[in-house]
Amino acid sequence: MKKNLSWFLYITCILTLVACGKRAAPITLPQADEITSIDITIEENTVSHSDKTWISEVIADISSSEPTKKESVQDFPQVESYIKIDFRLETGTSTIFAYEDRGKYYLEQPYQGIYKIDRKLFERLKGIE
Repeated sequence: MKKNLSWFLYITCILTLVACGKRAAPITLPQADEITSIDITIEENTVSHSDKTWISEVIADISSSEPTKKESVQDFPQVESYIKIDFRLETGTSTIFAYEDRGKYYLEQPYQGIYKIDRKLFERLKGIE
């Protein structure tokens, strides 16, 4: 009986530690009205979007991304293929990346966090929509 109770407490502690893992902070994006254009780069091809309606919709979709427990620790994602998204502002550029990994879709903001997105947003960024 004591052995079963010990195992139960051990497993409960482990599960509690795993469940309490740190998630990334919500994604940080510029305000839609501050963005002059969004440049989407896939491999060597870049498409620039300056339509304010398109920009607002994309910012709203990206803002709903879910933080994950994965960390961003480099300038670029550690995947073979990704989409580079540059938000062009009057004062500079802010960059995030979108990619697919094992059937799931993510946004990565360098050194800030990795966020889960849906396939629809990924395809919109890729220009498939």
